[in-house]
Order: sequence, then structure tokens, then C-alpha cells
Amino acid sequence: MPPNDADKQMDADQEERQALGRVAHALRHYRSGVEPEVARWERNLSLLSPQHRALVPRLPEKIAAARQCIYRNQLFINAMLSMFVEDGEEGLAPPHLAPASAAADEYEAAVGGTVAPHDLDKARYVLKNIARDWSEEGAAERAQSYGRILRELRRLFAGWPAGAAEPPSVLVPGAGLARLCLEVVDMGFQAQGNEFSYFMLLTSAYLLNGWTIHPWCHNSCNQLSTDDQLRGVQVPDVHPAALVPGPGLLSMSAGDFGEVYRQPEYAAAFDAVAACFFLDTAHNVLEYLEVIWHTLRPGGYLVSLGPLLYHWADARSYLGGEQLSVELSLEEVKAAALALGFRLVREEMVEAGFLANPRSMMQASTYRCAFWTLQKPGADAGPATAAGGQQESAPPL
Repeated sequence: MPPNDADKQMDADQEERQALGRVAHALRHYRSGVEPEVARWERNLSLLSPQHRALVPRLPEKIAAARQCIYRNQLFINAMLSMFVEDGEEGLAPPHLAPASAAADEYEAAVGGTVAPHDLDKARYVLKNIARDWSEEGAAERAQSYGRILRELRRLFAGWPAGAAEPPSVLVPGAGLARLCLEVVDMGFQAQGNEFSYFMLLTSAYLLNGWTIHPWCHNSCNQLSTDDQLRGVQVPDVHPAALVPGPGLLSMSAGDFGEVYRQPEYAAAFDAVAACFFLDTAHNVLEYLEVIWHTLRPGGYLVSLGPLLYHWADARSYLGGEQLSVELSLEEVKAAALALGFRLVREEMVEAGFLANPRSMMQASTYRCAFWTLQKPGADAGPATAAGGQQESAPPL
């Protein structure tokens, strides 16, 4: 390639390496990052009068136990990061993630031990995601979202020919820790997950062995008991390999959803898109709708469940500078989808939790979600007959 293109590619590769190193660095410093919160509990305890301290004699023991939970979380994270060794044993880690530890060393050499607050929040968020996706405790929350999407896919593709050469193919954007992808495959479909966050990519690549994590130990509010706050969660609740009946049925792609799937090779590549708590992660939800249209075969479906939190709406407060964030009402999103050419198949408002602590006194992370199915029209408006047909003219990408 021309020198200037080669330079641009080198710059892009270095930028990706720095991003990977920043994430691995934040995970590496999880324990030291949350220590100030535990120190705050100790400081507040020390400010109590002797009479008040006598009323809560087990608080010092509770604080010490919380430190042990955080330590065990760090052991899990350290074991995870140890898998990512540049030029290590082939096959242990995906090649694009293998440099994580070396990149973290480079990042730390440049910035020291400092971790940005939003990166520390994401490290805690990873632990809660693990509990949601890969523990028995998360089963009820998964049923509210994943369960509905899986039942809808089963209904939509009930007529898929038993003798078809391949099962229906489903794209799962914002795949997180890949539980929904594996459940789709376990149901008899093909699935391809897409995820942008290195926090999720590193963790999902590692979650093959059994661990105990403590996702709620940092939260001192709305706890019914000390045991609830410090409880361990066993993960994973099922071995991921047990959900994949054969080779070639599951794949994962890393990168920005819009950039990856707007490419020509993904035109009319999937029979369905299963989007769970995903549409509002877009800078521009209209672009997401266009890209989803692009990836679907005629007759294919978008099955979506989630709120409209719009993750980039307040990003300027922690990233600095203005960040594109197109915040539309549900009515406006639906109207835009119909204008692009989608047909509304079903529409329902449902309650679904997201990273909620099931034993907390405050269930704040329950959303009233839009659960809807849109279809890209095809010759016979059905995936089985449309899969081999001609693609309709797609909206411009």
C-alpha cells in the first residue's frame, strides 16, 4: 500500500493496542481502584461515637470481609489476564486479544497506575455482567429479555424446512459475554455475535472455567444483610461448550457494529438480528437501523428488546468534548424504521431487569422495554423462501 496508507494503518493499529492496554490496565488495577470506597467505610466508622460503634460491633468484620471479596475478584481478573500473552501458546487467546497484557504494561509505563473513573466503573460492570449472563442467580433476569427474544425467534422460524442445508443465521449485535449467542445456537440456529468493548471481549474469551466472584461487594446501600452484600456467585452456571452442538454454528466478530456490518460482504447475510439492550448504544440509532436492514435477507427479522437510555447522551461529562448522540422517542424510532421499509410484525411493552441485584431493597435497574419484531419485506415475506431470493434495494449506507 502507499506509504501514507501504511502510516495510517500503523497509527490505527497502535490506537487499537492502546485501547486494549487501557482496558487491561483498568482490570489489573480493579482492587486498588475500589479500595478508596472501602477506606471511606472505615473512615466513617471511625467518626462514630463509641456508643454508636457499640451498636454495630460487626462492622469492622464486615469491612474486612468486603476486602477479601474484592481480593478474590482480583484473583479472577488476574487469572483471566494471564491468558492473554503476546507470542504465547497458540490457541489460548484470540490473536486480536493476545497482546492485552503487554499492551497494559506499555499503557502503565506511559500513564502510571492511574485508572480513569469511568474505566473503573466498567471493571465493576464486568463483574455484574458475568453474574447476569453466566450464573444461576442471573437466570430470572435473562428470562425477561433473552427468553422473550428466543421464543420469538422460535416462533418466527417454526416453518424453516427440516431438510434445509443450513439452519437460520442470526446476528447478535452488542453480544456482551455471549450468553445470548450460545442460547441461540443451542436452540438450533447459527449465530454470529458482535461486540465492541474490550472489557466484554476479554472476559467472554476467558469464561470457560469455574470461578466464584462477588459482584455486589462494592455496594453498601439497600442491602438486606451482610451475607447478601458479600455473597459469592458461581460462574459459569453451564459450560459454554455444552450449548454448541457442532462446529461452525457460532462465531464472534470484534469491532464497531456500524463499521463492521456496513461492509458489502454482510449484505443480506442473516435471516434475523437479535438485539437485546442494544439499539440505544448507538451514537445514531438511525444508522443502526440502516445497517441492520443491510445485513438482513429479504423476509428476515429484527427482534429487539430494550429501553432508550442512549448511552452517549452524557458522554461529554466523562470523555470531554461533544459526542454525537441522536436521542429519539420510541415513536420516532418506529416511524424511522417503517420509513426505511421495515414492516411491523409485533409490538409490546414489557418489564426486564438489567444488572439488577435480585436481593437488593431497591430494584432500580428494571426497565419498561420496547419488545418488537420488524420484518424486511421479501418476495413471500418469509425467511425460508426469501433466503435464496434477490435482495431488495436497501436504504443507503
